Amino acid sequence: MIVFIHINKTAGTTLRYILRSSYGPRHCDVEPWHGAWSDPPFSMKDLRRVRKIYPRLASIAGHRVTGYMDLREPGDRIDYITVLREPLAMCASRFQYQLEYRKKSKLVFEEWIKKDWVGNAQVKHIAGIASAADAIRVIRERNMFVGLTERFDESMILLKALRAPDLNIGYVPVNVAKGSQLAKQLLADRDTRRMIVDVNQEDLELYKHVACHTYPALQQEYGPGLDDAVSEYCNRRHRGFNRWNLILYGVKQRALHRPLLRLYRGERSGRMIERLLT
Repeated sequence: MIVFIHINKTAGTTLRYILRSSYGPRHCDVEPWHGAWSDPPFSMKDLRRVRKIYPRLASIAGHRVTGYMDLREPGDRIDYITVLREPLAMCASRFQYQLEYRKKSKLVFEEWIKKDWVGNAQVKHIAGIASAADAIRVIRERNMFVGLTERFDESMILLKALRAPDLNIGYVPVNVAKGSQLAKQLLADRDTRRMIVDVNQEDLELYKHVACHTYPALQQEYGPGLDDAVSEYCNRRHRGFNRWNLILYGVKQRALHRPLLRLYRGERSGRMIERLLT
């Protein structure tokens, strides 16, 4: 089973669609059963409940799926995957997203950048704390596949070849910003760029390690012919997603998974659903 750790603004929505397109009703976009954004994040107990309603589960994805919560049970074969993005570009893109897509027009960058959850977001998502060393350890212990946003097409070739041979990697980009002018302005300004650098030191260290060691190891494992494979892929990936599988994924998600989540969180129905899924 593939476990996709979806970090914001790393082309993760496109990869989610690739998983939906590949596995249809065998893919589930997950969140903790007790509440979408309350702690703890998605856990082994949550996965057990999901497996009750997805007995042939092939992949899961979610913003609350993390690297530090071990989802493996005895006998499980789980492939953890994630995608990292150059930290300064990612941070600037997240602020632009807040303004343009979340419509938080009154948000002030100098205040936003100081919030605890803003800096070192990629390291925290993988390790649970702002420590590049811990994130590198988790990646190593989980044997995690780590792609790069800046090399997304190549990352998909590597993912299919090395971890998921049944993956359908045809796609069209999803949830892409119409422009990046604001993000570019933040990075071009000396003061705002320095603020972004200061709060992302651990992310910068992690990204450097992955770009210099983890990702090249995947390229080496693939072997010769990678450049040719990427060129061929770029010429045909625009054929897009398996629409039928996207429909089947959506039907099961909306008709079964989402209603059960709501019932589980209900004051009266929660115990009944818990007994049903135990």
